[in-house]
Amino acid sequence: MTFGNKTVVLGGDFRQILPVIPKGSRQDVVGASINSSYLWNNCKIVGIGDGEFGVETDGNTNIDIPKDNLLQIQGDPIEAIVQSTFSMFLTDSCDMQYLNGRAILATTLNVVNEINQYMSNLIPMDEGTYFSCDSVCHSNTCTYSFAELHTPEFLN
Repeated sequence: MTFGNKTVVLGGDFRQILPVIPKGSRQDVVGASINSSYLWNNCKIVGIGDGEFGVETDGNTNIDIPKDNLLQIQGDPIEAIVQSTFSMFLTDSCDMQYLNGRAILATTLNVVNEINQYMSNLIPMDEGTYFSCDSVCHSNTCTYSFAELHTPEFLN
């Protein structure tokens, strides 16, 4: 349970992107890298480089992903992702602990926005327009001024 039983995805070329240690020696930098950490033994490495996976053809590499790691989609892919990851979100039995224990890893911000919009549309709520304000209304019942407590910059 190194990462609290959570899946953690680390990306990059760990041979090229080293941590920055201010005024550190080469030994300090190497010692601070992820593969020098005690956590490294608990990591499952899925490398694409070094000829470990796939077959290179004209600069492209095909990677076989195990079928049990793939989501079988019939119809709308966003709906399938949400139903697979947040199935209880659609029922009344959903609780915050259930939601806290799940996440969708998206490749681009556009996909994130699509998923957020899809899930927002699932929540029954009244639409409304909410306005902000940059000043505080004075009250006769208060002994101190909220205007002194909250500046317009804070309110904005």
